[in-house]
Amino acid sequence: MSDEPRGPGSAGTGEPPDDGRSAAGEIVERARSVVPGGAQTGLRAQAFDLGDVAFEAADGATIRTVDGETYTDYHLGFGPVVLGHNDERVDRAVREELDRGVLYGAGTTPLEVDVAERLVDRLPSVERVNFCNSGTEATYHAIRLARAHTGNRKVLKFEGCYHGWHDYVDVSVYPPADRLGERHPESEGMLPEAVAATLVEPFNDADAAAATIREHADDLAAVILEPIPHSVGCLHPRESFLRTLREVTESHDIPLVFDEVITAFRHAPNGVQSELGVTPDLTCVAKALGNGYPVAAVGGREDVMARAGGDHESGVVVSGTYSGHPSGLAAARATLDVLDGGEIHDHLTELGDRYREGLADLLDDHGIEGRVVGHRSIFAPQFGVTGEPRSYADVVGLDGERFRAFAQGMFDRGHFFTPNPYKRHHLSAAHDEATLEQYLDDADEVLAEL
Repeated sequence: MSDEPRGPGSAGTGEPPDDGRSAAGEIVERARSVVPGGAQTGLRAQAFDLGDVAFEAADGATIRTVDGETYTDYHLGFGPVVLGHNDERVDRAVREELDRGVLYGAGTTPLEVDVAERLVDRLPSVERVNFCNSGTEATYHAIRLARAHTGNRKVLKFEGCYHGWHDYVDVSVYPPADRLGERHPESEGMLPEAVAATLVEPFNDADAAAATIREHADDLAAVILEPIPHSVGCLHPRESFLRTLREVTESHDIPLVFDEVITAFRHAPNGVQSELGVTPDLTCVAKALGNGYPVAAVGGREDVMARAGGDHESGVVVSGTYSGHPSGLAAARATLDVLDGGEIHDHLTELGDRYREGLADLLDDHGIEGRVVGHRSIFAPQFGVTGEPRSYADVVGLDGERFRAFAQGMFDRGHFFTPNPYKRHHLSAAHDEATLEQYLDDADEVLAEL
């Protein structure tokens, strides 16, 4: 663990304003005068529930505020930082690449080919690759490719799965209990026609999914899902569910799209599709691909991907000025090379098991109703619910207030994760025995107070 001071009240490097406010407080106040909500997204603004949060540096498993308060970081930027903050191998590769040039924007580059070859080698479903900059772009492109391939327009997704903020799929991610089973747009301003073209079924309900696919086969362009939905903590898929999706989509030549934005390279070198034994037609990756640098990709079957063939005849526009940016690709190549061999994934899996088991034991010791869900390097305490969750309906009734109290207590003791009760903790290669022991010791105190 870092030797930096931990948590509020520790000596800091930030310069407080003359009126006695903290440096973070001043920055947050300034932010609210120029940025809606004071942060770039509503999810980021939720950190303000813990207090005035303004970060300026991070290293390894820790993140530091402008007031010099250092926290063990379990947020890790919503999960991309799989090796730890400021990994020198990745940062050095980016610096070296930028010394050669920042942006070319024409033709191709050796780096682009290198990273594409690595993705083709590692992901069972991928034969061709297009790069972009975010998971949202990747799923957008995947659905456009699928619509072009099929000539159809509707998309089937599943409750509790998040695939980005665009109108195609930002539906029924976190619907309220009285909207289960309905199309629930997650944002104002969405195009009603796009929402109407999005079909929704419960995750893990093979019969319902198969029935919907067959009913709408003549106008269904794609079936998209997180193979392990982590946007609601963790839902493990039933083998029969994934197998049914594969068989029914294949029989109707409807592309099956795996959104592995969270799971690929965080959980396994070859994506979770390799451990689940189901090969989709298209795969979207981002987050851990670049250890925090903006890089993403959509890849898949050659015949589907060929529709974005880079010429004037192929028909599908997959574009972006910064797509395939040298900084992101250099980070991706270095990250993938560091992850080769599987030792880091073995470490993350073993450590994740111990966090989950230790926290579950503490819930039991303190008689607190709840559970700890997760997979490999991800874990999520959920209060007020028990049993193995299999669908979003098993998550919607969790106790958000108790989770936020837990997050506040842990924050006050030097641990940072978002106070959103649906979200998750992430581990990186920089987390270790010391971070585990400190987390469990402090969780013991906080749970006793709860």
